[in-house]
Amino acid sequence: MRTFFWICLALLIPGMLARFDAGGAGVLATDLILPVFCTVWLIQKIVIERNFPKNRWIGAGFFFVSILFATWLLGAWDLDLKSKFLSAAYLVRLVEFLIFGWAATDLFQKSPSVRGTQGEKSSFYSKFFTISAVVIFLGFVQFFIVPDISTFSTEGGLDPHSGRLLGTWLDPNYLAGFLGFLIPVVLGEWYRRKNPKLLALAGIAIFALFFTFSRSGLLATGIGLGFFFLLKDWKILIIAALIATTGIAASPRAQQRIGELVGTTRSIILRDTDEVDPTANLRITNWKKSFELFEKNPIVGTGFGTYRWAAAEEGIVDENYFSAGGADSTHLTVLVTSGILGFLAYIFFLGKLWNCGFRGWRKKRDPRSLGFAAGFLALLVHASFVNSLFFPLIFLPVVAVAGVLELKNET
Repeated sequence: MRTFFWICLALLIPGMLARFDAGGAGVLATDLILPVFCTVWLIQKIVIERNFPKNRWIGAGFFFVSILFATWLLGAWDLDLKSKFLSAAYLVRLVEFLIFGWAATDLFQKSPSVRGTQGEKSSFYSKFFTISAVVIFLGFVQFFIVPDISTFSTEGGLDPHSGRLLGTWLDPNYLAGFLGFLIPVVLGEWYRRKNPKLLALAGIAIFALFFTFSRSGLLATGIGLGFFFLLKDWKILIIAALIATTGIAASPRAQQRIGELVGTTRSIILRDTDEVDPTANLRITNWKKSFELFEKNPIVGTGFGTYRWAAAEEGIVDENYFSAGGADSTHLTVLVTSGILGFLAYIFFLGKLWNCGFRGWRKKRDPRSLGFAAGFLALLVHASFVNSLFFPLIFLPVVAVAGVLELKNET
């Protein structure tokens, strides 16, 4: 089962290249392989072992899914059969994520044939970081060899990015969200093991993040790292600020992106300028129209997984585009599609996941746990601007790390 587990996680490497369209929705390789893994693991636990590992966030996850299922029943009943199937697939995918994280708790428990629980955990992190390093390496290959993907990226609704690091994920914002989660996790492991390879990986990941030129990714990572070092080593914040300033000063593209962010922020908050760049303007328009859609169905929403069709009726999105599956924010997507009830369950679930890491820091001062808490916080910030949290290539490693942190014999 462990080999099967790593096959699933290794699908981060081909990323969006291993994707095809199905009725306007994007189907990834994880959507084909993960159901098989989950089915085999469940059969093993129910029929053979008749025992499930303890996990303190899995209950909140299934409670969240049950609320989402109720909203789907209420909101998807008038869709045609094909749309019902596609909308339900979002629920099935979320259930699979939960099972995958639960399986991580099970597969990396103490085994008499290996070094014990801590050895199991270190082995998990080493392999996960190896996969992540390959993803980053392919990102640099793309950035230097194929910097402009605009000639073949627009099919299916992907954005025509040019001069940005995006690798096999074909989207710099998604990759930046993943890096925002990864970097604090790597640093947490470095503080625990003091392996120079980990510090090098963190540095390369920061370098890659910079060349995504993703404002949401940079902001999210900054907040995540700020939280991490504020609790672990606040003096590093001064060094980080100097490095960031130097990097921005050396890159005209970075200066442009920061200038656009400042102008947009002033326009939204202070209302003293019209300097909203086109990308931000589209996002703000999407937020506004999506919130108006929420106001029409405030209690149970339009039905989880139905955003593509509900928003298309309002002229917010083109339902045939890959990106039409949600608003430009995971938090807003959940609010629109599952209403206040679903959003409260969502907050409860996210709190349980975040506490999975912070609890280990609070009780044992474990930097590995703090790394997850900071990385997850960064991802929550990122998901405010991009529909990224439940994106398979991002959420799969999140639940895997959270599952390993839930090990009953954690020391």
